[in-house]
Amino acid sequence: MFNIGPLELLVVLIIALIVLGPQRLPEVARSVGRGMREFRSALDHDDEDDYEPEPEPEPTSKPEPKSKPELEHAAAAPATAGAYQKEAESSESSSSSSGRV
Repeated sequence: MFNIGPLELLVVLIIALIVLGPQRLPEVARSVGRGMREFRSALDHDDEDDYEPEPEPEPTSKPEPKSKPELEHAAAAPATAGAYQKEAESSESSSSSSGRV
């Protein structure tokens, strides 16, 4: 893990023994071991808590109904009130000019 050889490990243990003393060294080693264990378990549990399955996507396209010519024409050019007036006026003028009433 840390790529420490046996000689380096021995040097670290001797320095720890000199600094901490023979009475306190086992306590510190035990505390470090517990801390490492808690840290690893927290990392393992953290992954499990965050996992939420993705919701299934809703279908975005619906089957298109059989198209009718009236619907296609109406959808292509939406009519306004002004357009209806113009059509009425043009149909009145064409019917009056042809002599029909």
